[in-house]
Amino acid sequence: MLEIIQSGGPLMIPLIICGLLSVCLSIERFLVLNALPNAEQSKEELEQIEAALLREGQESAVQICENGKGVLNFVFASLLKRYNTLIIEQEEFKATNEEIIKLGEVGGGGEMGRFLVMQKEIADMKDELVIQTEESARTYLGKHLPIINTIGNIAPLIGLLGTITGMIVAFESIAASGAGDPKVVAGGISQALVTTATGLIVAIPSIVFYRYLARTADRSLEQVEAYGHAFANALIMSGRKANA
Repeated sequence: MLEIIQSGGPLMIPLIICGLLSVCLSIERFLVLNALPNAEQSKEELEQIEAALLREGQESAVQICENGKGVLNFVFASLLKRYNTLIIEQEEFKATNEEIIKLGEVGGGGEMGRFLVMQKEIADMKDELVIQTEESARTYLGKHLPIINTIGNIAPLIGLLGTITGMIVAFESIAASGAGDPKVVAGGISQALVTTATGLIVAIPSIVFYRYLARTADRSLEQVEAYGHAFANALIMSGRKANA
């Protein structure tokens, strides 16, 4: 085996690194995606953090996220951070909104202007939290998948580069010694074939792993998003109650 690797030339080093990296990352993703919580466990996690949020406020929810792990914990923590950012942004536009409300009152809108502004704030916040839910869930579930996909795409190219360099070596040997002795070109041809085969050996499993893991992640995304949206609603409701 060592002789075959050595016969492939220097390009065998990046191919071996790519192969090991693909296997390690694929195993890691397989373990993570197969350890995702089921519906009952997800519901328990959601109820626990919602209860802490409504009973003791955001500090308690943040503490649960800091002590927890898993995809839902990751999404909940991300939503808490985004929610606090949105609250700060709304405070910056508070003066503008008050002007809009006053203009509405002058125009005879009464409390309707204030109601519409509040509804717009809630709708904008919900949209932002929905986007954050999807982004954080995809970040967690799809971690390392782009690397596996890239390895599957570049491994055959590295093998092809090895093929070309091997043929160059073979032709240089022919130019230097003539074509009478097959041993003259054997080294270059061996390098070309070994790197080509290694590139395919690395690429084919990598592409298969990527397709399977990406499909598994996509199937899990919908469930994770559902619980993320529920927690986003709880955040908005708790914020409104605190300001009431």
